[in-house]
Amino acid sequence: MEVRFIKPEEASDFLKISAASFIWKFDKDVDNKVDMPVLGVFYNEKLIAGAEIYNYQCNYCGNIINALVLDGICSQPEYRRMGGVSAIFDEIGKFASKNNITVGFLSPFSISYYEKFGFANLGRSFAIRVPFNNLSSVERNNDVELYTGEQFYELCEFYNKCVLRENLMIIREDKQHFCDKPLENTDYTYIHRNRSDEIDGYVRFKVNRPDELVAEELFALTPDALSGIIGFLRNYDGIVKTLVVKKQYPGSPFSCFADRTDNTRYEFSGGIAARIYNLEKLLENNIYPEEHGKFSILSLDTLEQNQGIFDVEYKNGKATVTKRDTGDYDISLTPPAAARLLLAGEGHTSQTAVFINGVKLKSNADDFFKAFPHRATHFTEYIC
Repeated sequence: MEVRFIKPEEASDFLKISAASFIWKFDKDVDNKVDMPVLGVFYNEKLIAGAEIYNYQCNYCGNIINALVLDGICSQPEYRRMGGVSAIFDEIGKFASKNNITVGFLSPFSISYYEKFGFANLGRSFAIRVPFNNLSSVERNNDVELYTGEQFYELCEFYNKCVLRENLMIIREDKQHFCDKPLENTDYTYIHRNRSDEIDGYVRFKVNRPDELVAEELFALTPDALSGIIGFLRNYDGIVKTLVVKKQYPGSPFSCFADRTDNTRYEFSGGIAARIYNLEKLLENNIYPEEHGKFSILSLDTLEQNQGIFDVEYKNGKATVTKRDTGDYDISLTPPAAARLLLAGEGHTSQTAVFINGVKLKSNADDFFKAFPHRATHFTEYIC
């Protein structure tokens, strides 16, 4: 098998495989190009599998790290079970090492399947459904402005402020994330400003009459911004019955509001999966406790850069990370277990972590668990 990035003239072949895998209708006159690099697997010079690769930067503990997102992973049905997808992930590991990639993400159809390649589910986000007639505690208002595209740089700057507050959020730098033609696309973004005329919140939504208003994104830096946005959305009460806010997590601003609102419903999504491609760099970028602590991780990874025992000694929020081949350690982690404990922000202890597959403790590892407490973690980008 040959694994390489496909050429522009091979895009149609990749899209045919995607259509056969995901059962969508292929149109030869339209489906002839892809926007992102595609890593393809060739057997006897025939393309049999592929995956789109998106390069991003995301926040981890206030530090910006390089990340990749895998999307559209597919293989031709009659060539499955021949190792095509495995070959993709082998090449991705090499690609990550060469390109200074720290973490990778994908949307898993099967957690157990992608665990074989080092990925773990990072927990599910959820949509919150609140009947509009239960939002009367928030006063209606019109203190917002419609996004037209002219405010792009302001809005992008605001969004990237939010990125630094929540782990794994992706830095945004282009206009595709914010719709500047609301009437043509029925896709509305409204901005809230504070008294200094700075953006402190926004909501992006569509209206599906007569049932619901669906907010794909809602961000607020202050309680006033959240109240202002909810108060504006209340103007749709009577047009639709229910407010739906997607991509929420426990402790998010709207979740805190909805938790004390009657008849609130939570609908969990399948979540995303992640893998650590550079464990040492991730450990170096973590924020540690002020008090002194130390721990050692035996990493049971197949990637050369992640193999071995990692010694971490920390104080005053920072740590020294060193690596050795043999010796004693406090905790051993498979790649999925490492992703779960270091990225998911779940705040485990020695009592709970032992129930995670791939975690083995040789001590209570208290200093390890102190270094990875519960943290707001929010991967916002859409993955098919």
